[in-house]
Amino acid sequence: MFLSVVETRSFSETARALGVTTSAVSAAVLRLEQKLAVRLLERTTRRVDPTAEGREFYQRCKRIIADLEQAEISVAGAARLPSGRLRIGMPAALARVCVIPHLPDFTRAYPTVSIEIVVGDFLPALSRAGLDAIIHIGELPSSSMIVRKLASVDYVVCASPQYLAEHGAPQTPADLARHACLRYRRPRNGQIRTWLFRSGAPPDLPLAAKSLVMNSGDALVAAAKAGLGLAQVAEYYARADFRNGSLVEVMADQRAHAHHVSVVFQQRKRIAPRLRVFIDFLVEIFESPAWRC
Repeated sequence: MFLSVVETRSFSETARALGVTTSAVSAAVLRLEQKLAVRLLERTTRRVDPTAEGREFYQRCKRIIADLEQAEISVAGAARLPSGRLRIGMPAALARVCVIPHLPDFTRAYPTVSIEIVVGDFLPALSRAGLDAIIHIGELPSSSMIVRKLASVDYVVCASPQYLAEHGAPQTPADLARHACLRYRRPRNGQIRTWLFRSGAPPDLPLAAKSLVMNSGDALVAAAKAGLGLAQVAEYYARADFRNGSLVEVMADQRAHAHHVSVVFQQRKRIAPRLRVFIDFLVEIFESPAWRC
């Protein structure tokens, strides 16, 4: 019960998942704290957070469970299918466009593995969020985590047909000074993202008085489709709109391979079989021609 409370940050959610009362979960955790003579959780009216001791105890318990599962698998034999629960964090658009459409193939191959996809940016808090792995786009700080690169991400400049009919299409990065350029503010640090191009040094794109700035790639795509200006986004954000004609790519020769998609997970002596097969599944997705279509 304690592990579930840490992962959900909620007594009530744990109770619903286990089919018991909230008071039963609270009492079980209290008995554990009394047995260990240490407070494991900080309780507020809104949420539950582990203390420093609680986080350490949680990590040790997870390692013990992983070792037990590995021992069970070793004894049962390699022929047994991987099983258990995976919690994978990833950006919403990547989940929607690239991962979820392929999940039926994984669930058919591994019916005893249950998957919870948690949407968000979890890089700073992989273990605290109770995740087995995350899919991350962009730079990675140095850490003890294992990083496996899956693919590079193309950044494209696009606009609606209506905008291009009214304002024309830029041919080079220098032409962007005469256009409305929709900008992206990074939620993590509040910085405006610089536009990147294959030719190298990006032009200076000062924020005009009426420039639109957003902290969501989906919002940038929506603004571009509404004819509000040019947007530079990761290609997969606009892929469906390129196909149906609601957005048009411009300066295709300037596509920038700016970032990598990576899967990040904790370093352990042995990777749980269910995580190993899911990582193999991700590798297949991003190596397939569909990723570049």
